[in-house]
Amino acid sequence: MKDLIGPLCVFCGSSNGKDEAYRSAARSVGKALAEANIPLIYGGGTSGLMGLTAASAVEAGGEVHGIIPRAFLGPGEQGVPTLSDKDESTGRTGQLKGGKTSVVGGMHERKTLMAKLATGGFVVLPGGFGTFEEAMEMTTWSQLGIHFNRPVLILSVRGFYAPLKEQILLACREGFIHEKNLGLIKFVEAEDEADWGALTVKTFREWEWDADAGYKGLDWASS
Repeated sequence: MKDLIGPLCVFCGSSNGKDEAYRSAARSVGKALAEANIPLIYGGGTSGLMGLTAASAVEAGGEVHGIIPRAFLGPGEQGVPTLSDKDESTGRTGQLKGGKTSVVGGMHERKTLMAKLATGGFVVLPGGFGTFEEAMEMTTWSQLGIHFNRPVLILSVRGFYAPLKEQILLACREGFIHEKNLGLIKFVEAEDEADWGALTVKTFREWEWDADAGYKGLDWASS
C-alpha cells in the first residue's frame, strides 16, 4: 500500500447534474484529497462539480491548481473567468478563492499541463462530453506510453458510468482492447451514500500498476 500519492487531476462536469449524489461525491473527493495532503489539479473555475470539488479541497486546507484556457477569460482579464455557471462543459466560471490558477493557450495545452502535473493519476466524476474525452484520452496516453503509472479512476456515482464500463468490456470481447490494458482504468461502484472521497484515496493507495499494460518501445521524447 502506498503512503504517498502524487497530485491527482479530477475531471468532472462544469454543471452540477440533477442529483444531489453527484454534488455530494464531488465535495467528498475534494475534502478527502485535502485531508490526505494530495494536491488537486482541475480545469479551473467555480461552477458545477469542478467548482465544488476544488472549493471543498480549499476549505479543507488543500492545495489546488486550476488550469484554464485563455479563451474562457473575459476581455482584459488575467485569470478571472466571467461567464455564469449555466455555461456547461467548458470551465467558463468565476475565480476560485484560494489555490492557484494557470492560464494556457488552448484545450490541448490545458490537458497536457494537467497530465504533466498529475503524477498520481486521474479521478473521473460524472460529467459530459469534455469529461468523457479527458478520461479516454488519459487512458489512451497510458496505453501508448506517453505517461506511465498514471491510473484513471472512474467514480460511477449512481451507476453513471456503468454504460461506459460495459462499452469497454464489449470492446475487449470484440478484440479492440487488449485484456491486459483493462487495468489502465478502474471503476469504483458503491451505494449513493458512500464516502466517495475515502474510496478514492483508498483505491489509489492500493492500486498496483501492471507493468505489462500498454505498448512498449514508442519514443515520444522526439515527437
